Amino acid sequence: MELERISLAIEPDLLRKFDLLLAESGVPNRSEAVRDLIRKRLVEEEEDPKAESAATLTLVYDHDTRELADRLVEIGHEHHASILSTLHVHLDHDLCLEVMALRGKRRDLRRLASRVLGLKGVLHGGLVVSSLDVLTEVAR
Repeated sequence: MELERISLAIEPDLLRKFDLLLAESGVPNRSEAVRDLIRKRLVEEEEDPKAESAATLTLVYDHDTRELADRLVEIGHEHHASILSTLHVHLDHDLCLEVMALRGKRRDLRRLASRVLGLKGVLHGGLVVSSLDVLTEVAR
């Protein structure tokens, strides 16, 4: 793989914090860490709504909320082609954590996430999307 050399100007305090982070996380060097950050940003900033994507949708909800469990099951059946797997964990007597592994068009995954996260009883959640198209290009 051909590499380009670049130089960066960074404040000493910021660089010191970055080096500490690298040491704690086991990243072998600054170059690899910067490449990882660039890849991450490219994937996050993908704007093509038709881009083939993989994602996780994480939510914490109150399982006692009336009809919430039924709505989640309905949405799961409606979007069975996009939902690859679901992990359900009981956090305590009232709260559940659910993580959905998703695959599909970015636009469709965002719509699905908005619908789920907007349900009454969902207390917190978020969608993390990875563009498969961008990842394929970056890996080359």
